[in-house]
Amino acid sequence: MAKKRKAPSLGGRLRKGTRKQKQVQAKKKASRQAVPSSFSVLVDVSRLLKANWRSLGGIMLVYLILNIVFASGLSNVINNFSVVKENLATDNSFSNALSGLGSLLGSSASGDSQSGSALQSVLLVIGSLAIIWALRQLMAKKEFSVKGAYYKSMFPLIPFLLVVFVIIIQLLPITLGSAIVALISSTLASSGTATFIMALALVPLFAWSAYMLSSSIFALYIVTLPDMQPRQALRSAKKLVEFRRLKVIRRILFLPLFILIAMAIIVLPLIVFVHFLVVPVFYLLSILALLVTHAYLYSLYRGLLNAK
Repeated sequence: MAKKRKAPSLGGRLRKGTRKQKQVQAKKKASRQAVPSSFSVLVDVSRLLKANWRSLGGIMLVYLILNIVFASGLSNVINNFSVVKENLATDNSFSNALSGLGSLLGSSASGDSQSGSALQSVLLVIGSLAIIWALRQLMAKKEFSVKGAYYKSMFPLIPFLLVVFVIIIQLLPITLGSAIVALISSTLASSGTATFIMALALVPLFAWSAYMLSSSIFALYIVTLPDMQPRQALRSAKKLVEFRRLKVIRRILFLPLFILIAMAIIVLPLIVFVHFLVVPVFYLLSILALLVTHAYLYSLYRGLLNAK
């Protein structure tokens, strides 16, 4: 008699899925995880700033004073606005006001000298660390002083700078691409079609930089955790946005657009009608933009954590 084959045991070892199957399952799981919308993050930020305006305002006041005293940021804005006023004296049009706003934005991004730019960068790092530390304390419902925010937030300085260095490298594709396109446009008498083609060439470079930055930007907040190494922070940030990168990129790109529109709504009428208020209001807004940026990105980071 032929031997009967044994039926497979239900308790036997099941085959493990392949690497591709695991990736598909992880992608499906990530697609079901809700990513907070840009407007919901803005609502959270507004509530946070409203509830803690004294402590956060104290941090920004110190940052403002340090910028005025050491980085000559206010004098740079004043010098640039004097040129804007001369242009508006000849033609007080909306296009000239818009051009003046662009000039002010450019002046706030760069100092009036190499030493001023270097000091601005140093103060930007110090202010960012203090804000991130304060936001973490507020999320944990812990009280703190302004002095403590600046003293206690400096411990992850070196890891933070290493992550910043990685971000600068990731910005190289779009930075170099823009410089090359600008050089070609200035040296060659290119037509509108040629300019359009060169602008299209920047799209993949911009997408490349945005793809890398969509995870690395959250490493700035992860690396400030105790005993966190930069490489570990970058890996954790990459895992945080895994299979959700496109949604995260949209949320990140919304931030500079929102800040520019908000500044334009406030500053453009002042440029046209109330000149003497332009410099102090614009300078205060540029200082507050740093706080709003970190509050928005940190709230988005916490939202991504809670969604996992």
